[in-house]
Amino acid sequence: MTTTTRLLILDDDPLTGQTIANIATMAGVEARYVDEPSAFFQQVRDWQPDFIALDLIMPRMDGVQVMVELARLGCHAEIIISSGVGGRVLDAAARSAAEHGLNIAGVLAKPFSPARLRAMLKHSNSTDNQTGTAPVIGDTASAFDNDISRQDLVNALENKQITLVYQPKINCRTGLLAGFEALARWNHPRHGPVGPDRFIPLAERYGLIDTLTESVMVQGLRWLSQLPTQLDSSPEFDYLRRRLREITLSINISASSLNNIDLFERMDEYCQSTGIRPDRLIFELTESCAMEDPISSLDILTRLRMKGFHLSIDDFGTGYSSMLQLARLPFSEIKIDKSFVMTAAESKESRTVIKTIIDLGHGLGLYTSAEGIERDETLEYLRSIGCDLAQGYAIARPMPPDVVLDWLRKGRLTDESRRLQVLHSLNILDTPPDERFDRITRLAARLFRVPIALFTLVDANRQWFKSSIGLDVPETARDISFCTYAIEHEEVMVIPDATINPTFKNNPLVLQDPHIRFYAGCPVHADTGSRLGTLCLIDREPREFSRHDEAVLRHAAQMIENELTADFLAHADPLTNMLNRRGFDARAQEAIALCHDADLQACLFLFDLVDFKSFNGRHGPAAGDRALIEFSRLLRETFRGSDLIARYGDDDFVVLMVDIDPLGPQAALNRLRAVARAIAQPHPVSYNSGWSLLEPDDGSVQQLILRASDRMHSEDR
Repeated sequence: MTTTTRLLILDDDPLTGQTIANIATMAGVEARYVDEPSAFFQQVRDWQPDFIALDLIMPRMDGVQVMVELARLGCHAEIIISSGVGGRVLDAAARSAAEHGLNIAGVLAKPFSPARLRAMLKHSNSTDNQTGTAPVIGDTASAFDNDISRQDLVNALENKQITLVYQPKINCRTGLLAGFEALARWNHPRHGPVGPDRFIPLAERYGLIDTLTESVMVQGLRWLSQLPTQLDSSPEFDYLRRRLREITLSINISASSLNNIDLFERMDEYCQSTGIRPDRLIFELTESCAMEDPISSLDILTRLRMKGFHLSIDDFGTGYSSMLQLARLPFSEIKIDKSFVMTAAESKESRTVIKTIIDLGHGLGLYTSAEGIERDETLEYLRSIGCDLAQGYAIARPMPPDVVLDWLRKGRLTDESRRLQVLHSLNILDTPPDERFDRITRLAARLFRVPIALFTLVDANRQWFKSSIGLDVPETARDISFCTYAIEHEEVMVIPDATINPTFKNNPLVLQDPHIRFYAGCPVHADTGSRLGTLCLIDREPREFSRHDEAVLRHAAQMIENELTADFLAHADPLTNMLNRRGFDARAQEAIALCHDADLQACLFLFDLVDFKSFNGRHGPAAGDRALIEFSRLLRETFRGSDLIARYGDDDFVVLMVDIDPLGPQAALNRLRAVARAIAQPHPVSYNSGWSLLEPDDGSVQQLILRASDRMHSEDR
């Protein structure tokens, strides 16, 4: 049954109040207007409004006082703040309301636009309807805390009454799924739903927070490990199942738990028992959490990072020690406080703070995440300024496990309109060449010894080449493209000889340039499972393609897919425009897996600039930066376009060469020396080098780096 949305208005100006009511009524919203606080609070209790329009400047009780009282009463209605005061005062009032736990629909400066008011009501209405529950208000909210005993919490934990819901986090740039945040929920047998803002402080007070955290960890890891297997076994979900084995899970950590070393040791054991890599877990800590015992927290957080866990500094921008925490603690992510995000659409100040935090995070090599996104325009703004991750009601509300599965299935729509929508949301069509994709197509062309390798995207009327090796044209018509057929199925499409294939023998691309005889195309997916295009191989001679070849091509296509979802801003070194350590490690791991699958040899080179700190001292930091840039250029000119090259540390560089013969390493070093002699530099730097060949039992890039380092130091001695 549909329930009419209710708006309650508190304004001391009858003309303004009635005008707002009339606009709301015309928009299909039931509205009531009052002009004094006592009547207002009576209506709040008795009528249970969905929205409240509140004037800040009133004689008996100003708007801030009203909001404090609404927060005390536990009001969950959407608040629209209106006034004729300046924008900064309105924004400050909105932040104050949010910090009191109220839900802010927006601010409405007087004189206001009727369209703006209707937009707020429409947005909030559609958002509320997603939950299927009306907002509630209770007079005894604060009394719950006194009624809930320690034994209540013990019983809740023992009887598994505290369960988890999961809110999706998406890649802000692509809109594709990046992970989930686990959020605890408690349905109390007497009081009904009790929010985490109440039971978590009680767990800390009663000394049960570690037990609660461990329960959340166990539930979350079990859910994450089982999630891929709970999808249908049909081939159309194959890609989504693979992606679900890579997404992250964020878990909130209390300050009270940071000193419990045994708890974190057990977390590591739980990861091993469920088969979840530690780097798929993100522990979220507030700034104050890390400051309670700065020395101990530094030790424990460093150990967690060493185990592979990621750390996020939550609510960033609200604490007094934000900059200090970023400098001293090993965080990998900044999570922008939602008070800025929720007011970004109206507040220039909030947008300025958000952009500053994002720029700061990227400058430090950290991911940036924004929560509290309730409007599409906010998400678009975050995308435009390079935010990495996003979550909020505009994307999806927190969901229980069975609803998550439905949400994932619905996202995996295979109809053409959905496919094109996903393709265009990536904002990748008609963009300049990108070395990330060119490296993979070069690698594919070399591995399969074909003259043409392409990463194609199939649009409504054309196929466009994001990366093209061996072909000069940027696109072809869709109705003659081979890739149009390749994206209709999950399997690799192989045409051994197009001249005798009934479907393609009269195709212009066969009869004319580029004279396709052989074609092999593997679909490239988005996180939703939509097949966007292909990684394809073309030859002008007929050839066979084995099952093993198909597996290798599929692996290379997965590398393309991973680049589509990678947060490349956080993976790049801003000085040299190379990969940084994080970016290299992720891609090198893919390359090692490819080499093992395809029985290929690989070699890792490690370069260390000799006494670079003294070089900076003698010639200055600017000369040091120029030397790093020149050395990166030297590596690019020496090694192949399909090789992985990165600045791995302050003065360390690494290169991974795939498909190299046993004599290749020494030949590459000789070539590097020759190129270095040909480059004139005002302040040349010397370097040490070491290399290591991939061995059959190597499972990580760190094993190759350690052997390369040993070789470097043994030769240096």
